[in-house]
Amino acid sequence: MRIGVLLGGCGHYDGTDVCEAVLTFLALEEEGEKPVLIAPRRPQDRTVDHLTGEAVAGEERDILRESARLWRGRVQRLDEVRPEHLEALIIPGGYGPVVNFSTGFAKSGEKRAVLPEVETFVRHFLEQRKPIGCISLGEIPVRTILGQEIVMQAPLPPRIRSVSIAIAPSSTRPGSAPGSGCATSRPESGPWCGRCWR
Repeated sequence: MRIGVLLGGCGHYDGTDVCEAVLTFLALEEEGEKPVLIAPRRPQDRTVDHLTGEAVAGEERDILRESARLWRGRVQRLDEVRPEHLEALIIPGGYGPVVNFSTGFAKSGEKRAVLPEVETFVRHFLEQRKPIGCISLGEIPVRTILGQEIVMQAPLPPRIRSVSIAIAPSSTRPGSAPGSGCATSRPESGPWCGRCWR
């Protein structure tokens, strides 16, 4: 199974969260998968000093180059990857997928929109009913594409969280359309119900 992992830089405040990305890579490799790492080649929306949490004025970083810090494998340019060659997509969180994949996020008076190249890529998975796994803030670009309202809340205090990634048996992979006739699938959650992927 070819699973894409869409990255938005490196570092929780201005890129993909390192823990979420690395745990995703490890879980996929543990299941015998070799993830296809993908990132857009463009400047980050902002650069943040991770020691202070403050924005760094005048420092510009490239999303693709920063994403390459996350893993020992090659990170491919988003515009060079054909989504039809992938069977599933995972978007780890961090603020990178939020600010680097869209415009207007958390900017008063600006309309939020996902960048065209990211939207086209993600929309392929939505339209083809391929699985998309989102971890924490990785859901924001997908929800924006779907036109869902996003309500900003104060962050919760840190706590231990667990993440599990399930690789579907070949009988339930795309093409056999799990969830398409499932009584528990709902329009707002797409065709994939929780039972289809356990």
